[in-house]
Amino acid sequence: MIDLNGQTRGRGSIFLRVLAGTLGAYGLTSLATVALSLLLVGIGMNRVEAVTAAALASFVIFAVVAMAVFHAPSAVHAWRWLLAFAVPLALAILAVKP
Repeated sequence: MIDLNGQTRGRGSIFLRVLAGTLGAYGLTSLATVALSLLLVGIGMNRVEAVTAAALASFVIFAVVAMAVFHAPSAVHAWRWLLAFAVPLALAILAVKP
């Protein structure tokens, strides 16, 4: 078995957080943007305006998600949190998708 010292484990944790803060945040933001645009269209907003509003909101969503990932107690908690929000958003998109 490989024995990893504390410094190696710390680097791995930082690497996983960086992945969660970039790729995970991007994925969750993409899902949230699609879901928000579909929701806005569903409540009667013009399609172009709904996509524009969702795209503008995506910048705030990405920043909040990235900060939340680094605020999580561990990288595992961050990934669980990302999945906990991504799965319902993906299911909602599939349910509402025209």
